Amino acid sequence: MYIGSFPAASNRQSWSDSFEVEDADTGEDINLSGASIVFEIRDPRNLLTILSATTTNGKVVISDTGVFTVSFSLSDMQTLYPLTYEVGCAVAINGETMQYIIGTLPILDGIVSTT
Repeated sequence: MYIGSFPAASNRQSWSDSFEVEDADTGEDINLSGASIVFEIRDPRNLLTILSATTTNGKVVISDTGVFTVSFSLSDMQTLYPLTYEVGCAVAINGETMQYIIGTLPILDGIVSTT
């Protein structure tokens, strides 16, 4: 499980990041075919989920063996105020669910209007 802070992102650009899921015992990439992955950004002030990326809504894409990519569009990111948000990610596969990420994501005001 990853616990920590992501690098700061702007609320005036799209955001994506790729993650690799490995077997803790062998270090080999886990086959994510058929996995259900949920990645959420939550406001720490009221504990409400602001953005949700899932394999169901297409904002999480399994891009390779053991690798998935989370993507939020510019319009998604524009909904975020400058603040450090809580981030969580869970992966469900073969009847088991693992907490993959618990962390924070600082969002900075990108200042400029969109193009």
